[in-house]
Amino acid sequence: MNSLAPYLDELKKMKELGSDAELARFLGVSRTHISQIRSGIHMGELLCFELALMLKRKPIELLALNRAIRSKDSRLKRYWLDIHSQCMAK
Repeated sequence: MNSLAPYLDELKKMKELGSDAELARFLGVSRTHISQIRSGIHMGELLCFELALMLKRKPIELLALNRAIRSKDSRLKRYWLDIHSQCMAK
């Protein structure tokens, strides 16, 4: 997984939101920001943390993926993706 989009979709389904515009309003961000996240841009850490809590997931799962997305160095990216994978396996 190289995007936080599946987590956005999970929240949309959980909250029965019909569109990304509704999701953006629910999260208090712009529709453009949702589009950017879907295209692989990272989100702010606080929003990422809050999204994890809304989904009843351990925040480190989403925060690690978010850090991997932000990482320019391939070693650091692998490190964060490994942490994310370990969280998903539990």
